[in-house]
Amino acid sequence: MSLMAALVFVLKTFFKTPMRLPGHNAILWVIPFIVGIGLVRKFGSGTYIGVLSGLLIGTIGMGSTGILKVFEYTAMGVTMDLFGIFFKEHLGNVFVAVLLGAFGSFAKMAVNYSITSALSLNANILLAGIGIAGASHLIFGAAGGIIAGIILNRVRVLYFPNKSSKLREKAG
Repeated sequence: MSLMAALVFVLKTFFKTPMRLPGHNAILWVIPFIVGIGLVRKFGSGTYIGVLSGLLIGTIGMGSTGILKVFEYTAMGVTMDLFGIFFKEHLGNVFVAVLLGAFGSFAKMAVNYSITSALSLNANILLAGIGIAGASHLIFGAAGGIIAGIILNRVRVLYFPNKSSKLREKAG
């Protein structure tokens, strides 16, 4: 899970897309959240990824709100965890991954808007474009969910031998 949080930080920091739409990078950093939640399958894994990635992004200085970035990514992880409760056995389903990505990204945007308006940083500009921002966060989060669902299905198909299978080979 820590590696997934670090991957969120790397994707947020080093991979920039040339579009100027709000939330367009969600297509990238939604993927480690969904893959981490889908592989671990325990409640709280998305929250852990969110807290750790928010701390990394906030302390390194990637955002205008500084350490308050931890609340944005925590909200994203909690939202994905809550959706994960309802779809626990179907996290590899692409439609479920779309829901996790879309609503996780939207929750991050809502917390970002709340923090920014509380700090009164360009609150009027944010208020004017909240509809477009919300729609683009949903769309790009859903697109990232599609990619994450495909990746998660491919990773689950892989066979990873474990210690007990090695013992069976020696005994048999």
